Amino acid sequence: MNNMRSFLLLVLSLLTGCEATSELRGCAGGWIEFMCNYSTTTGQNQSFVIESPHLIIEDRSKGWDGRFHLYNDTKNEKVKLLVIKQLSVKDAWKYSCKPDTRQTYSVKVNLTDGKNGCQEPFNQTAYRTAKTTIICDYPENKDKSRLKFFCKDTNGICEEILSTESSKSLNKRFTLTSTKRGFNISISNVSSDDAGVYWCGLKSNDKYHRAARKKIQLEVQGITNFTRSSTVGQNISYWCKYQTNNPPTDKFICKGEDPSICQHLVSTTQPNMDNGKFSMKDDTGKRNITITVRNLTTDDTGTYWCGAETTDKGRSNLFFNRLLMTVGPPSTPGPSHGGFDPVIIVTVCVPVLLQLLVLILVLIGKRFSDLNNTRNEAKAQHIREVQNSSDSVGGEGLIPRPNSSASEYTTVEYR
Repeated sequence: MNNMRSFLLLVLSLLTGCEATSELRGCAGGWIEFMCNYSTTTGQNQSFVIESPHLIIEDRSKGWDGRFHLYNDTKNEKVKLLVIKQLSVKDAWKYSCKPDTRQTYSVKVNLTDGKNGCQEPFNQTAYRTAKTTIICDYPENKDKSRLKFFCKDTNGICEEILSTESSKSLNKRFTLTSTKRGFNISISNVSSDDAGVYWCGLKSNDKYHRAARKKIQLEVQGITNFTRSSTVGQNISYWCKYQTNNPPTDKFICKGEDPSICQHLVSTTQPNMDNGKFSMKDDTGKRNITITVRNLTTDDTGTYWCGAETTDKGRSNLFFNRLLMTVGPPSTPGPSHGGFDPVIIVTVCVPVLLQLLVLILVLIGKRFSDLNNTRNEAKAQHIREVQNSSDSVGGEGLIPRPNSSASEYTTVEYR
């Protein structure tokens, strides 16, 4: 692609025999980047100069010369790129690339008043492991058809992450979504490495040059997290602590994974701070907000944020706490830990119990039978002993009556 665009510029210059002029519109405080094409294959080794009516920028290849930086394109050895940052009205001139003076760039600088598509810098706070969305708007209708890009500043060079030039809308954790006014960039699973300076910008009509339109300073912070598990039909209450030297006046509760675009549910600006489902109480003395959610349903599962509106248009809202809430169905009697059906358990247990009962009865019966036999044998032995004693003396003996319940004896006379 870079070789093709370099070739087209060279052909255009040769065919016309005059300057190949591209117009760049930058914003005050922003930057522009345009390309200088080498006319020879040994261009990397030759001296290269960018010239305007009031300055000359020589190729130093290393570092910045004030606000100017001329460096080699790593994708095309025949191309050098010039970046002019911190643009001001005095930078609105024509610039020529030497030794090929037919490459001329007309630079216009607009003020950041919003009327020309230039916007004030924006400070956005994101939270670790959460999601954040950066909004890139282009108010001017004439910019709708132009290619737009999103990049991150790295050592003064803005490395492109995504653009509308490509059909690719995903780059690792970055996602581009087109809108009516421009596009949004979402960053998922935010980490500290994502902090830094980002730019929304436009490319020239020939697609070779870039101009920044909006600066975004992204700050990444941690946040207090807590979780709650509840069941359908319950009411729950929780509170959020805000610790700040200047307590905010307008607080709110919102729902969504991304606090920068989450849906507001209730705020301190509403009458009674109650919408029927959600309510909140603001204790300014203790600096905490108590939130109550009524009649929970499974749809209430999600991520909730406690935050405060900012009065600074150049800064995102402030957030204090993140709640991860899960709502499940009411608990009902379920299967045993083993996972068996109760009917099966009863079916299996009844025969076993019957067998145990029968065995116990058999053992008891046997015990009684053995006891009776022992008693009968003792009685018989006693009778034999009495008889033997009588025979030995030839007198009378006492024979107990076996069926008598009392201690009665019968006198037997032996002759």
